[in-house]
Amino acid sequence: MSREDPQLRIRLPVELKEKVEEAAKANGRSINAEIVHRLDVSFLKDIPTDQLISAKEAIQIVNKAKDELSGIIFERTFTEINKKIRLGHTSFFIDLDDLELDGISEDDFSSLFSLTFNRLNELGYAVSDRTWDVGGFLVEIPE
Repeated sequence: MSREDPQLRIRLPVELKEKVEEAAKANGRSINAEIVHRLDVSFLKDIPTDQLISAKEAIQIVNKAKDELSGIIFERTFTEINKKIRLGHTSFFIDLDDLELDGISEDDFSSLFSLTFNRLNELGYAVSDRTWDVGGFLVEIPE
């Protein structure tokens, strides 16, 4: 995006603005880039299933879906940890079966988890390589 792209002024409820700011920070984006990304992803769902998609468009959709999956994994992980901590747990299984990750290449698979695993590491949590697969992973608070 360039500075020559058209600008749009909008009003957001305070709570929504705060959510956008938090998401932008977590995803390493500006607030503008976060909003543009989320709007862009929302339009992917509008593609009719009977419409033929070019390979170039398919790659764009796949790349946006990977970004979206990475965000879903991140959000799901920290939601589950926060919920289970309040119940006294020190290990947390993050279930990802519904995301159908088994068809993703090895390199893409690793990149999907990098945001989440880097943040977990920064916060002092442990994820064993043995607990990590397409179905999910185990996070533990080291003793």
